[in-house]
Amino acid sequence: MNETSPNPKHRFNFLEAAERLGNRPFFLAVQRSLALSLPLVMIGALALLLRDFPLQGGLDQSFGPGWRLICDNLIAGSFGIASLAVLCAFSSSMTLLANQRNPLIMVSPVMTTIVALSCFFIVCAPAETNSWPTFFSMDRGLVTALAVATSATLLYLRLCRVATLRLSLGAVGHDPVVSDVLTVLPAGMVTILVFALIRLLISSAGGADLYDQVRSLLAAPFRESWDHPGMGLVYTGLSQLSWFFGVHGPNILFSVEENILMPAGAANAAALAAGTPPVHIFTKAFFDAFTRMGGSGCTLCLILAILIRGRNDGNRKLCLFALLPALFNVNEPLLFGIPLVLNPVYLFPFLLVPLIQTATAYLATVLDLLPRTIATTSWTTPALLSGYIATGSLAGACMQLVNLAIGTALYFPFVRICDRLRWERGKRVLGVLAHAAESHAVGPNGRKCLDQPGESGRIAKLLAKDLEVALYRDDQLFLVYQPQIDAANNRVCGVEALLRWRHPVFGFIPPPLIIALAEDTAGIGWLGRFILREACVQRIAWRGLVAEDVVISVNVTPRQILEPGFDLDVTAILQEVGMPPQLLELEITESTMLEPDAAALAMLRRLRLSGVRVAIDDFGMGHTSLRYLREFPVDTVKIDRSLTLVVDREVNDPIVRSIVKLNRTLGFNTVVEGIENQEQLEHFLHMGCHMFQGYVFCRPVSGEDCLHYIRRHNGGQGSPASPSVGAATHHA
Repeated sequence: MNETSPNPKHRFNFLEAAERLGNRPFFLAVQRSLALSLPLVMIGALALLLRDFPLQGGLDQSFGPGWRLICDNLIAGSFGIASLAVLCAFSSSMTLLANQRNPLIMVSPVMTTIVALSCFFIVCAPAETNSWPTFFSMDRGLVTALAVATSATLLYLRLCRVATLRLSLGAVGHDPVVSDVLTVLPAGMVTILVFALIRLLISSAGGADLYDQVRSLLAAPFRESWDHPGMGLVYTGLSQLSWFFGVHGPNILFSVEENILMPAGAANAAALAAGTPPVHIFTKAFFDAFTRMGGSGCTLCLILAILIRGRNDGNRKLCLFALLPALFNVNEPLLFGIPLVLNPVYLFPFLLVPLIQTATAYLATVLDLLPRTIATTSWTTPALLSGYIATGSLAGACMQLVNLAIGTALYFPFVRICDRLRWERGKRVLGVLAHAAESHAVGPNGRKCLDQPGESGRIAKLLAKDLEVALYRDDQLFLVYQPQIDAANNRVCGVEALLRWRHPVFGFIPPPLIIALAEDTAGIGWLGRFILREACVQRIAWRGLVAEDVVISVNVTPRQILEPGFDLDVTAILQEVGMPPQLLELEITESTMLEPDAAALAMLRRLRLSGVRVAIDDFGMGHTSLRYLREFPVDTVKIDRSLTLVVDREVNDPIVRSIVKLNRTLGFNTVVEGIENQEQLEHFLHMGCHMFQGYVFCRPVSGEDCLHYIRRHNGGQGSPASPSVGAATHHA
């Protein structure tokens, strides 16, 4: 490599850096606190929309004036206390994350919330009680609530780790929570006293409270550049950047709206009433109508882009769910669902789209193509209607259509990129889950996949739900079939049915993962019956087209066998489809086999007496002892593919010879799996094996293709075919 070339290991990767930043405890706590407050946002937006709906006369006639009081109460109980809700959610979330990182010092999340609430009231509460609802609300109080929640929580958690501030009381009382609270009691008291000192310093400096100080500080940079285009772009950019990090941008900058944008809108309305032309371009109605359609980031454009060009069914369903609130400019379901917060793929369009829309609407206004905003509209007013009301002209609605088209087109390429990255990331997670499914380790709740931590666990839960749905559909779960060859007679003697799941998002799911998910959700019985019925139906469809001794094999898990009535289920399915029992072989995987259970053994013996064959699959992986061959009613032993590897022939060959010899002695059939090339085939033929399964003959194929292969290989009804055993055509 050229010495001047940068080392790839040291190159800055923005995607990885943003992902690491998003996984920091602070940003996780911010995202979770805003997501947890989502029910308040949704019900508050709905109540606000209803209260400010243009056709209020009809509502008065239908419900009387009392409906307004209900809306006001809903708004006060949702938006009115949302900043407190965010504070509480942030404090508890931050504490839970801290406990995960440092389990030796456990802090009560409730205690942290109580301390943070006390600090908030001490440092922010205004002198006049009638103005208290102001700093509780989502718009006016969010920035101070987050500031106090962050500083108070971090300080308290830090003090909890100081040894001199921890009381060594040992076990106090019978409730461990009491012990935890008393242990960190000094840290809580010190934290509250620190914020009391901060309030004293603010009062000594002449400030009424922290809320007033923050309002003045945020509004100051915008006062001198009221209607300059740069002011609008800076305001839009800061708002979007705040949202990208999970902080409600418009609410953080509410002092700008309150002190600049809302007075500008009022001045325009007053000018119109006085018969003079409105002066100001940038007003609150301007930004609500032309740059926040669907919410900050003009997420209505993103919804349209995903619905038009997106290939991720999960995102499309989320967009359909988020479409209704987005029509009323509530975008939290999308922000935290896709997510947009701290998603580096969407950073560029999330910032660029509102900036371009601000610029186009400003330019249209300067060129007198768009009237200045003259009416105040609720931010929940839907697009097109809000543009018309704000400007008093259809030009406002037309401008919104133009901005929607521009924004949707700008989001298109990033939707494609996000779909691809999500697919690649999902494949990596599937690999982790597939490894967990094939291992013997289980989580704290006895589940292989659903107990996985982090994203793997979340994906596993989603897949488990999708699997339940797939069982009732006919386009995702299906079987493929792989022939088993009797080389001594050069004919197909059996077929193994194999499960496949074509997931609409992740593609083909590994079969071991499907089984593990079904077992984790106690759905293995339903899945097992589905597989058995499909396989038997297929074998009956081949009746008269293949030899009557061609057996179809179906894999079953130990959990299926241990379910009461398993043998009755098998018998019922055989009777339902009209298939003779001797055409079915149940394969039990050795690597997952349980200790021989008396009830399970009795069940297998009953099935075998009825004519159903029993096979041990993947024999030779080291889990099974000779005891299984003695205890289980076995007809066939399938040698695991790990013993067919050429690289380990010196070790594997003696094992295979002993298994073959033992099976002959006990009267079991032996099938060698994983034969993928002619060299392997000839080697095992030389060792005395004659029944094989593998890609050298045929890959797993559909029922129709498998039938063609059997008839071609067996010469119609099973007579020996002329081609050599290894010369069969490969199927995809």
